[in-house]
Amino acid sequence: MIYFLGILIGALNGFFTSGAGQILVFYLVFIKKYETHMSRVLSIAVLSVSSIISLFFHIDFSNIDYIKIIIVIAIGLIFGFIGTKLMKKIQANVLNLISGILVAGLSLYKFIEVLVK
Repeated sequence: MIYFLGILIGALNGFFTSGAGQILVFYLVFIKKYETHMSRVLSIAVLSVSSIISLFFHIDFSNIDYIKIIIVIAIGLIFGFIGTKLMKKIQANVLNLISGILVAGLSLYKFIEVLVK
C-alpha cells in the first residue's frame, strides 16, 4: 500500500503540483493513525523532495522571471516558518477541520470556475 501511495503522491505532485499533500495527510492520519502534526511534517518532507524533482522536469528556462521566483521563495520560507510555529499550537482536530474547509472551498471554486468557462 505504501508503494502505491508513493506512486500516487509523486504522480499527483508532478502532474498538478497540488493535492498530493492532502492525500498523504489523509492517509497517514485516518488510515495509518499517525498523529496529525507528525503527518503534516512527513507530508512536507516528502513533497519538498517531489517538488524539487518535478521542478527540473517542468522548468522552461526561457520564460522565468528569477526576481519573482526569489521573492515568492523568500515569502514562502518566512510564512512557512511562521505557519509551522502556529501549527504546533493548534489542536489536531481544529487543524484537520481547517484543512478540510480549505480543500472543500478550493474544490468548489475550481468546480464553479469550470462551469463558468
